[in-house]
Amino acid sequence: MKKIVIYWKWWIWKSTTATHLSVAFAKKWLKVLQVWCDPKHDSCKRILNWVRDIPTVIELSKNIDVFDFTKDMIVHKWRFWIDCIEAWGPIAWLWCAWRWISMMFEIFEEIELLDESNYDVVIFDVLWDVVCGGFASPLKMWFADQVYIVMSEEIMSMYAANNISKAIVNYSRNGIWLSGIILNLRSNKSDKKVVEEFSKKIWTEIVWVIPRSEWILEAEKKNMTLFEFDENHKDLEVYKNLSNFILKNEEKIIPKTFSDREFDDFIYDRFY
Repeated sequence: MKKIVIYWKWWIWKSTTATHLSVAFAKKWLKVLQVWCDPKHDSCKRILNWVRDIPTVIELSKNIDVFDFTKDMIVHKWRFWIDCIEAWGPIAWLWCAWRWISMMFEIFEEIELLDESNYDVVIFDVLWDVVCGGFASPLKMWFADQVYIVMSEEIMSMYAANNISKAIVNYSRNGIWLSGIILNLRSNKSDKKVVEEFSKKIWTEIVWVIPRSEWILEAEKKNMTLFEFDENHKDLEVYKNLSNFILKNEEKIIPKTFSDREFDDFIYDRFY
């Protein structure tokens, strides 16, 4: 079973990438689970027909004890028979991710959700916040194996990627590895050189480049992935080929990371 974490920072199509990968895997007749760990609780909307009122784990946990949960309570299935879980949708300024995402993984353990026989691929679609340990939960206790960082060429995207790498180093004792950078440039005309340099500095590489596609935006307006919008569209080859790569990729990297001063020097030398 492949257990993958896809991290990001800023608006760079992380959930779009995760959802299209889930469909690409499902179309190979693989059993797929997509887990969303973000307060917007909207990662699976392109698969769940844009249903926004499915109960999240946090909502259910108000009235149900951790030991009383069942798989059917938290798993939702719609298109392509992909299993989807939305972790939480908190009230702003009141709730912290740490407790609720940690509770979700306690439930996973209790119901043995991530047993090898249940799924072929598990994708954790995770926001990265440098100050909240809750978003590092998939890296703990052997819930995941491989981490892919979706990033752009922007400074804050690289800053977040460096901090994600620090978390990978910290949890590498749990068998967590960085498997590469998935690059989604802000513009197809942007220069990827700085990201290539950054990747080498943290001992990894860009394993895939996802071009900007106006057709994916059109599909999202229709509440669907591009697979449904136009199953023969050429832009889908990116996700089909990326899914093949991920299934075969066994790269195991414990990254090197920048100190804050080193990161500032790296950025200053290239942008100023």
